[in-house]
Amino acid sequence: MKKILAFLVTLSVASSCNVLDQVPESAFTPTNFYKNSDDAIAAISSVYDQLNTQDLYNQVMWIVQDQATDDAEWGGGRSTANQAKNDLDKYTFTPATSTFQSTWSAQYRAINRANAAIERIPAITMDAALQGRLIAEAKFMRAFYYFTLVRFFGDVPLVLKETTSLTDLQISRTPKEEVYAQIIKDFTEAEAVLPASYSGADRGRATKGAATAFLAKVHLTRQDWTNAAAKAKQVIDSGMYDLWATYPEAFAIVNKNGKEAVFEVQALGGGFVEGSWMQGYMRPNFDRVNNISGFGDDPVTKNLYETYTAADKRRDVNIRIYSATSTPAAPASVDFPGYVYKYLDPSATGNNEGSNNFPVIRYADVLLMYAEALNELGAGNAEAFAAVNKIRARAGLAALPASLSQAAFRDAILLERRLELAFEGHRWYDLVRTGKLVQAIKAQNPTIQVTENHQLLPIPQTERDVNPNLTQNPGY
Repeated sequence: MKKILAFLVTLSVASSCNVLDQVPESAFTPTNFYKNSDDAIAAISSVYDQLNTQDLYNQVMWIVQDQATDDAEWGGGRSTANQAKNDLDKYTFTPATSTFQSTWSAQYRAINRANAAIERIPAITMDAALQGRLIAEAKFMRAFYYFTLVRFFGDVPLVLKETTSLTDLQISRTPKEEVYAQIIKDFTEAEAVLPASYSGADRGRATKGAATAFLAKVHLTRQDWTNAAAKAKQVIDSGMYDLWATYPEAFAIVNKNGKEAVFEVQALGGGFVEGSWMQGYMRPNFDRVNNISGFGDDPVTKNLYETYTAADKRRDVNIRIYSATSTPAAPASVDFPGYVYKYLDPSATGNNEGSNNFPVIRYADVLLMYAEALNELGAGNAEAFAAVNKIRARAGLAALPASLSQAAFRDAILLERRLELAFEGHRWYDLVRTGKLVQAIKAQNPTIQVTENHQLLPIPQTERDVNPNLTQNPGY
C-alpha cells in the first residue's frame, strides 16, 4: 500500500531581515497542497500511516489489548523494566500512565487528517471514481479510529471538522451512543463506495468487505445481534474470503492481504522504514535471531498455554516455549518461558524490520462473530455450529456437540476466540463486552486488583490538564 510518511514544513533561518517574509518552497499548507489527485492520494495515505507507528499497532495497541488480559503477564524480573507495562498487567495504572496519552493523541491526529481529507478532496478536479473512493477510505479510517477510542474510553469528543487553529479546542466528551451512531454512519457510507478488492501497490487499503466486517463488530459490541449476524453473513456470502487450509498459512508473510485477510495493518521490512516491530518486541531478550535480541513484550501466561489442548494445532504456532535445556535456555527469573511466536520474521535483520502485517480482522473472526450473534438470537442454530466447527476442524479439534445449550455455546465461542485469535488484539475487547474481564483476570492471577471500573480506561491526565471540560471515568 502506498504511504506518505509525513508532511514536512522546512524553514531555514538566514541572516536576512526579510527571511520570515519568504515562503519555503517545500512547505505544504491546505491552500497549496490539495490541488490534484496525487495530493489526494497522499492525504489518505497519511491517515493510514498512523496505524504502523509505535503509538498504535507497532507497540501500544498490543500492550493495551494483550498486557491487560489473561493472555500476557508482565513479571519474572520484568516489573521494573517498563512501569507502564507492569501497571497495565497488574491494573495499577492511573490517568498519568503514558500509554493512554500516546494512543489518544495518535488516533485524534489521524482523525484530524481524515477530517481534512473529507472536507478538501471534494474540491479537487480529478477522476470522480477515484475521488469518491478516497473520501470513502477517509470515512472508513475515521470510523476505525473512533471505534477504538470509544471502546477504550467510553464517551470521547466527537470531532468531525478539520482543526485549523488553536482556539475552541476545549471540547467536552460526546455520549458514546452518538459516537457509535457516527461510526455506523461512516462505515456504512464507506461500504457503499469502496471496491471489493485492489491490485498491485494498493492492496491493503480498506475494502467493501472490511467496512461490512467492522459493521458486524460494531453491532456485536453493542449487542445488536440481528444486525451483527446480517453483516457477518454479508461478508461470508460475498465469496471474497476463506480460511487457509492450515493455521500457519494465515500468518505467512507470502500470504499477506490474502484470502483470509479482511483488514491488516501493512508492514514492509528491508530498510523501507515501514517494518513491523512485532518480531522484535514480542521475542524474549534471551532469544536471538540474526544476532538480534528481542525485548520480551507480551510474555505469554501459563494460563493461556494450558488452555490449549495438546491436539490443538494453533498452540505451537501462537506460542513458543523455552526451558532450562532449550538452546538458548530461558532465564530462571522468567515466570513462564512462553512467548508470542506467530509474528516472527526469520529473515528480518533488525527488530523493526519485520514484514509481518498485523491482522486486525481475519475471516476466522467474521465466522466467530456470525456464530456468536446467531446463538444470541436462539439456541441450536445449525449455521452457528457450522461456522465455528469450520475453524475447529482446521485446528484439528472435534466439532462442538450439537446438544450444547445457548449458555454453553456462548462460553465455547468466547474460548474459541481466545484460542484462534490469540495476540491479534481481540481479547480485552471480548472480555469487556461480555462482562468477563474481572472474572478472567482473577482466574489468571488472583492478586491483580482489577475491578468493574477497569472496563473503561482513564482519560489521559495530560488531556484533562489542558481541557478542563473533559470529565474522568469512574474509579480514576
